[in-house]
Amino acid sequence: MNTTRLSYFDFLIPEGQEWFSPKEVAMIIGRTDQYVRDAFDNQKILGHTVNGRAPKGEEKRKSYRIHRESVLLYLLETANFEPMDFLQRVAHLLRKRDAEQLQILRDYIDKILAHRRFQ
Repeated sequence: MNTTRLSYFDFLIPEGQEWFSPKEVAMIIGRTDQYVRDAFDNQKILGHTVNGRAPKGEEKRKSYRIHRESVLLYLLETANFEPMDFLQRVAHLLRKRDAEQLQILRDYIDKILAHRRFQ
């Protein structure tokens, strides 16, 4: 798997969290938790199910646990673009800006980069 593509979506997922519930995944991918459970059951989103403490065969409720990498995999598989497509479109928009607007954007970018150096 291309790590550049993987890291492209990584900012969408909370740092430091490895496992997610369907509700949490739904918020990340912009769907309902029912959609996530259905996608899980259809193996479009991968993860683990855990049943309660009932005896085998008498479980009434299952809990879904979805790993961070499974969420990233889903985002990669459902994207209709490559990360470079986004950057090329931004570059196209920038060509239409005047010098003053480009300078303002450059200042914003410089501030972002400076902030990242100190993190």
